[in-house]
Amino acid sequence: MLKHSPTVLIAMTALSAGAPASATPVYEPIYITDGQYTATLLQHSHRWRLQPLRGDEVDIVDHSKACGSSTPVPNGLWYVSQDDQGHPRLVAPSVTALPTGFPQHIALRACGEKDDGDVALYVPAVALNWINDYVGSVLIAD
Repeated sequence: MLKHSPTVLIAMTALSAGAPASATPVYEPIYITDGQYTATLLQHSHRWRLQPLRGDEVDIVDHSKACGSSTPVPNGLWYVSQDDQGHPRLVAPSVTALPTGFPQHIALRACGEKDDGDVALYVPAVALNWINDYVGSVLIAD
């Protein structure tokens, strides 16, 4: 029995070393409408979908060059917050994957506002007002 022990030990070690790599699940975020977010931006089509707690969804589309973002905003869930001056902004939670160097906070501005060089998302004024008053999180998708 002692003669087989090293062989069994080596085989068990080899099998257990390979097991975690293949058994490690990859989890992608799953977003639930009306539960985790109350607004959606399809950024390539410049389409905002606002989802009130009561009533029908409202779609706002604006193809103005003064709307959107010059830098594509990473897809995922973003929380609506305010900066130190009380201006609205989006904040990426840890579940939203950001490219290297992309800021975790993005200013929300009305379409046509002056660009100060920071990464910002320009939103039609009616949608920006709605987001300020009623939205806690935004799902950004393609």
